[in-house]
Amino acid sequence: MFQTLFILNPAAGHGRASGVWEAFKAAAGAHLADAACERTRGPGHAAELAFRAAEAGVSRLVAVGGDGTFSEMLEGVMRLPDAIRRATELAALPAGSGCDLARHLRYPRDHAGLLELFRSGERRGLDVGRVRCPGPDGALRERHFVNIAAFGLAGEVARRIKTTGKKLGGTLSYALSSGHALLAARPVFMRLNADGADLSGLYHMGVLANTSYMGGGMLVAPGARDDDGALDLVLVGGMSRLKLWRNFPRLYRGTHLREPGITLRGVKVLKASADVPVYLNIDGEADGMFPAEFEVLPRAVTVLAPRRHAERGKV
Repeated sequence: MFQTLFILNPAAGHGRASGVWEAFKAAAGAHLADAACERTRGPGHAAELAFRAAEAGVSRLVAVGGDGTFSEMLEGVMRLPDAIRRATELAALPAGSGCDLARHLRYPRDHAGLLELFRSGERRGLDVGRVRCPGPDGALRERHFVNIAAFGLAGEVARRIKTTGKKLGGTLSYALSSGHALLAARPVFMRLNADGADLSGLYHMGVLANTSYMGGGMLVAPGARDDDGALDLVLVGGMSRLKLWRNFPRLYRGTHLREPGITLRGVKVLKASADVPVYLNIDGEADGMFPAEFEVLPRAVTVLAPRRHAERGKV
């Protein structure tokens, strides 16, 4: 029985994921003797592959693609009994448009660095976010995330990208779609309850961040810790479009939190609703809308990460 399953999404990175896998496989050679690779055939298939493999005893699952592929793999793992889920090691071979999780975890870019990571990286617990909300058909559903769950402008951006795709790559596609959304931005009154505190008010956007990055490199939560049992709630209050435009580039530098009208606080549970449609962005995907309830599941899964002292070859 092989111990590692690489779950390859051929559509990731506009089709470049297959090439990334073939190049890595050639470089790895005999190091992949106890590994296998399966290709996804469509939306949701990565979750099924992950669930069946872990249930059968595969100890490591590696998403070959971007954050969407990892998120799908996560959904399959979250269906497993607690003991099996925590024993299953999750990792990524970055080959998608965004790869924000790999960026946050400081995965190496080169084949040699990735091989060393797979050989001697450390296992550690990772918090997982859970959201309950209406799905596209209006029925209540449950989704999980490892990077971010966002609403407002970020949800509109995800909806636009779902239609236009990421032909220019993750970073530029998100930047252009964000700019388009800013042109029509209007704050919405949102009813927000964070761990019992009433934060209701006019907002353009909210982001619940488990990790530091979103949108292919936006440093939305610079100090986010992925294993502290809390999510970083970043709220962008009502402000002029000109001020939004001025603050947008600061997202990539992580300096936006210094600006008036933008706040951050740690939360464990957030309940959110509004009187108008407010759409969600779950790990970069347009999925769901208000009313929604978000919560953190402390160290719910195990990930493979570079050892803490390793600083070279960051993504």
